[in-house]
Amino acid sequence: MPPSLQKPFHAITRRRANCLGALVLGIATGSLGGQTPPQPEAPPRMEETSPGVYQLGKMRLDKKARTLSFPAAVNMDEGAVEYLLVSPHGCAHESLLTTEVRPSDIHFAMLLLGAKGAPTANKPDKQPQAAPQLDFESLKNAPKPEGDGIQISVRWQQEGSPKTTPVEDWLFHLETEKAMPRGPWIYSGSYLSGQTFAAEAEGNLAAVVLNPAALINNPRTGNTDDRVWLVHKDAVPKKGTPVELTLTLSAPRR
Repeated sequence: MPPSLQKPFHAITRRRANCLGALVLGIATGSLGGQTPPQPEAPPRMEETSPGVYQLGKMRLDKKARTLSFPAAVNMDEGAVEYLLVSPHGCAHESLLTTEVRPSDIHFAMLLLGAKGAPTANKPDKQPQAAPQLDFESLKNAPKPEGDGIQISVRWQQEGSPKTTPVEDWLFHLETEKAMPRGPWIYSGSYLSGQTFAAEAEGNLAAVVLNPAALINNPRTGNTDDRVWLVHKDAVPKKGTPVELTLTLSAPRR
């Protein structure tokens, strides 16, 4: 690794340790990163706006297309990332995107589309009863994420014209010096820690580096290494740009 990059990655290591410590504490106390996660409330009202298309709060669900769309914003336009998408109270200092839409509402909508998450999601004896300790050793030996395949695309306005691209184009792998390979992500669906929905408590919705509490995980090679993923600064619009994120659930296997 070039000397010019060593110091930033040492800082990344410290930030990850600090964030992980805050997350474990936050699961136990209900407060993360100095911010309190939103309190549980009923799912948003569902209104059919056209045949098979529903509005749920800020989300749009299309049952035929098997898509869920909702607003987000570019949170980083350069630097190292471990998350694709977080809530404001999540690890926003290392996430490409943020959204105000609640993780529990996204999960509710994905269940309506037919997502099942990981095969153990509905087996209480298989669910963690406390926040898992995410450290470098556990990441190195982490099992492959399980769940439903989804495609993730992002839409935004550029000089007055709408643009759409797979979100992988906005991420860059340091060692290959290429954009993240296009392809599906895994809708793993998070888990319950006691009576707490882990994705809601952490505020971490989509993880580039594996996190079992996230709703969505990255299945690609390098998903256990927190040193190699960067924002693709030549592709991503400037920080603060509003975007629409669309999750497309893969057709069920026959």
